[in-house]
Amino acid sequence: MIDLKEKFTGGPRRVISFFFISSVLLIAACGSENGNSDIAALEDKNEETDHDHSGHDHGGHDHHSDEDLIDLSSVTDPPNVSLIATPDNQGGVRLEIELDNFELVPLDAKGENQPREGHLHVELDGKMVAMLSEKNHYLSDLSNGHHEIAVSLSATDHRSFSLNGELIEDTAIVMISGGSKAEVPNVSFEVEILEGKVKDGLSRFEVSKGDLVEITVYSDKSDEVHLHVYDNMVNVGPGTPAVINVEATIPGIFEAELHSAGFRIFELQVS
Repeated sequence: MIDLKEKFTGGPRRVISFFFISSVLLIAACGSENGNSDIAALEDKNEETDHDHSGHDHGGHDHHSDEDLIDLSSVTDPPNVSLIATPDNQGGVRLEIELDNFELVPLDAKGENQPREGHLHVELDGKMVAMLSEKNHYLSDLSNGHHEIAVSLSATDHRSFSLNGELIEDTAIVMISGGSKAEVPNVSFEVEILEGKVKDGLSRFEVSKGDLVEITVYSDKSDEVHLHVYDNMVNVGPGTPAVINVEATIPGIFEAELHSAGFRIFELQVS
């Protein structure tokens, strides 16, 4: 049996910082080098609530439901996007985006969706931080450590374009230095997935409300780890563990699953 923890020791480690997202949202509108950039103000879904989230299903919540996707599989020469992300060693990263068969239109454009026009969605560590109608952007005030940046194509009505159910997107993993100090977690857990099964079985991790929790997932196959309700979505694969950092502000029991494989890999209990 392969020991994935030993296999990945010393490999790239992506630290997903939950706390800096709010600050990125606030400054994203003024962080672009092009003053004409239209960037939407985005609301954090993970704010504290009085609702009872205990239980297991949570309504089948999905990161990108079928209703959010416009499939372009039938389109000849469908559009594509590529991303170059360059850190500046001052806590920021410069994004350069290349497009094939796709024209950017203003964020407030009206009319019917067209398969070769729309705008861009930018996600930082699985969270939306900007909507763009231009091909250059700057993200600032990031915390030190590894971060994943994704850029995807979106239609006029803000639904995402896809091919055969997969987002038309490109991702980059960057190492940030010169930024804010990453928070130290109160508790940490690890999960290993081998040959389609969770090693040692499904675990429930119990934490206290207010804890900063770090969960590292190792997998011998590529997929996405999705922590429900907190809505963290992080890539995982051989040589690339998924690291989820979350502030446990919502009480209840929350499932995490492998998004494509469709099975639970752990539960997080906040009380």
